[in-house]
Amino acid sequence: MKRLTADIIVKISSMLLENQVDTHNIENVMKELCDVTSFEYAAIYEINFNKFYLKESYQTESISLTPFLSLENYQIEDKVQYASYKNRDTQYLADQLLDIYNAQSLLVVPIIDEKKCMLGFITLFSLTTDIEYDEKSKEILTSLLYMFVHYIDRRIYIKKLDTSMTTLDTILNNSGIDVYVNDYDSHDILYVNQSMAAPYGGVKKLMGRKCWSSLFPGQTGPCEFCPKYHIVDENKEPSNVYSWDYQRPFDGSWFRVFSAAFYWENGRLAHVISSADITDNKRNEERIENLANYDQLTQLPNRRMLMKECKRRIDNATENEKGYVLFFDIDGFKNVNDGYGHDAGDEFLIKLGEFFSNIPILKDSIYRNGGDEFVAILGGEHITEDNVRDLSAFIINRFTKPWSIKGNDVYCNISIGVSCYPEDGTVADMLIQKADQAMYNVKKFGGAGVCFGHELN
Repeated sequence: MKRLTADIIVKISSMLLENQVDTHNIENVMKELCDVTSFEYAAIYEINFNKFYLKESYQTESISLTPFLSLENYQIEDKVQYASYKNRDTQYLADQLLDIYNAQSLLVVPIIDEKKCMLGFITLFSLTTDIEYDEKSKEILTSLLYMFVHYIDRRIYIKKLDTSMTTLDTILNNSGIDVYVNDYDSHDILYVNQSMAAPYGGVKKLMGRKCWSSLFPGQTGPCEFCPKYHIVDENKEPSNVYSWDYQRPFDGSWFRVFSAAFYWENGRLAHVISSADITDNKRNEERIENLANYDQLTQLPNRRMLMKECKRRIDNATENEKGYVLFFDIDGFKNVNDGYGHDAGDEFLIKLGEFFSNIPILKDSIYRNGGDEFVAILGGEHITEDNVRDLSAFIINRFTKPWSIKGNDVYCNISIGVSCYPEDGTVADMLIQKADQAMYNVKKFGGAGVCFGHELN
């Protein structure tokens, strides 16, 4: 019967306490255990995907140890189990291992987590000798093995933590969301995922640096638009999630950004910023906005924009400010379509849009109302009726000359109607309607002229 003395506890505990958890030290401890217990073999298995894989082993004589085990129907008991060939119970893990290794004697101690799930086990066995211990030696050996279990458990815990962090990183790096965390007060970056860091040189380039100096090189302080004050209450406690849209300056990409405050691992207040690329959405919104507000042929703002801008100018007009609405209609445009085709008519409209836009006073003030109708809005202290008459004369004179359309010289006239704010109306509809009436008055008398609203009376 094998006897152990307490001094072996001191020796092995010093080996475990003074060393980092590594394979070399584990193998040294297994060798020491085999030496003092007379077992010939020692092995450590750890679970992965429901199979136990051999992590380390020690052998006094070389044999081929099973690299992985699929164990079933064993009882999980958080104690050292002893088994021998002559005294066995197949319900226990020790007896299953006894059969697997065809051993004469064996002991095993499970490595169990707080949920009573087995993470692995340490086993010592002999193929040739039936090893027995007295009760005192069993107590010493049990103490040694539990010390060893706690040592191995540290490695398993670190591995689980690393696996969890790797899994979290994988999720965050493949979520399509950019994420970084900074210290609420110092703005030091505490965490950043790969997709967020990639445009700035990678994770190592950002970690530990100020977010504003990393994301905006050359900046000397926190961003004016930093949302940190929107995410805490009056007691500086985390409150609500704040969302906002941001355009990255160096490439024009748009992001929907979500900011929130929370407590970091060491208890300090942190600011997490996550963002999703919405550049395509923004471009689609811009296309929709363009379709809604701009004529797709001439690229001039359309009637919808005309009405909005006219209302805006009226709302912002000063007490004595005058404004003018000019309504242009092309005399004989139908003849261009009928004589040269609709492609020629479209080309003519495009050239008209360019002509109006290139007149300095009309730049950003000309709209396509529809068909061959164009409208301009003029206002300000320096705009007078004489200015408008001079502008109209210039435009009418241009129409005395031919327009080159599809290689043909095309002649048309233009009729211009003008309404004046506030005399002819104080809302957009009234002003545009009055200018339209004045334009038709010109057409009634042959076109190629200008008529003001006050002249209709």
